[in-house]
Amino acid sequence: MAMNRLGFHYYPDERHYTDADLSAWLPAMHALGARWLTLRGSAARAVPEPFVRGLLDAGITPVIHLPLRIGAVRPAEITGLLEAYAHWGVRHVVIGDRPNTRREWEPSEWGRSALVERYLDRLIPILQAERSAGLQPVLPPLEPGGDYWDTAFLSSALSALVRRGQQALVRDLALGVYAWSFGHPLDWGRGGPKAWPGVRPYDAVEGAQDQRGFRIFDWYEQICLEALGRSLPMIALAAGVGLAWNPDADEDCDIITAMARSAAAAELPDSVIALNLHLLCAEPESPEYGAALYAGASAPRAAARALFTAAAQAPAAPAPASAKTMGHYLLLPTNGSLGREAWNALAEYVLVWRPVIGFSASEACLASEVTLVGDSRALPLSLENELRAAGCVVRRVIPEKTHAHGAAAPAVVPGPQPSLTYGVSHG
Repeated sequence: MAMNRLGFHYYPDERHYTDADLSAWLPAMHALGARWLTLRGSAARAVPEPFVRGLLDAGITPVIHLPLRIGAVRPAEITGLLEAYAHWGVRHVVIGDRPNTRREWEPSEWGRSALVERYLDRLIPILQAERSAGLQPVLPPLEPGGDYWDTAFLSSALSALVRRGQQALVRDLALGVYAWSFGHPLDWGRGGPKAWPGVRPYDAVEGAQDQRGFRIFDWYEQICLEALGRSLPMIALAAGVGLAWNPDADEDCDIITAMARSAAAAELPDSVIALNLHLLCAEPESPEYGAALYAGASAPRAAARALFTAAAQAPAAPAPASAKTMGHYLLLPTNGSLGREAWNALAEYVLVWRPVIGFSASEACLASEVTLVGDSRALPLSLENELRAAGCVVRRVIPEKTHAHGAAAPAVVPGPQPSLTYGVSHG
């Protein structure tokens, strides 16, 4: 089944979130086949709610990226912001950018030992704040290669999270990724470290291919499997030829179109849930203006026109919104993982909001909105991807164990929010 994971990186600034901007860009994004959009955000103010809800109503999932320097913000300073985003329907807020590069650290901090451990000391509270707000925590994207080799950094970070007893956090975790071709063919590095076992960090091996290419996903997935025993969802906040490509050059048009087609193909790992091509547009004075798909909302460059053609030729997604026969479906696991407390809490939710309840993925595909009850072991990630491909707005709630004194944590469920009596996290 084709997966609707194609998206784009919006402007590289925070100045284009008006109603007029939304009206101008929604037709273009629909013509491009966009289902995801990376938005630049800040800790000082939220991307406006009407813009966020407008995207969601149009079937486009926003990913909010706050590229803050390490240590620039404390969890308490952004708790309200994260909760607001979750209340509006946002699932992913990514805080930080390229922590494996020297420029993201104070000079005195970069040169000290145990860099990854010190990074996690600051990152874990932020990820926990995201999770507590009802968002899926996301590791910020690394620079492919980087001053601290990205594959070594990622492997150390994931292993350290497990060693620190952060299994609950890891269970809900996603990875932010940058996927650039770096001038290589799109199959460069295909197969990851299993296919290229001689590759080592910082070590250029003649004739060998590494993660610095579009197939970076293969390398990161193998690192996750080795560190965690399973893959993690991956979100490409930006992908493409590079930051200085030419969207009017035939060769670059072919590459970006092939990347877009891969978003609907089985050749990329199923764990890649979003592939956001860089860059939709930029202001004329921006250094990225020449590498944008549009010179303005009504001025698509050659690469954008090529993507129009690719989107028009793509197979239609099953069960489009106009064909939906249900509003909200509550999809339950069949592995017996729900205890009595969870069932009691679900009963209150069902009585108030009356979703269709069932165990059938094929039935759920016919709903506009689907809530999955259970973690990825009960209802696998592949099912979540299948539902998104069917045009469903998908959310997940995960019942947690009760506290030692017998009471459960308060719950927050996306969308309508009656009071539930058991704890959930969103993964």
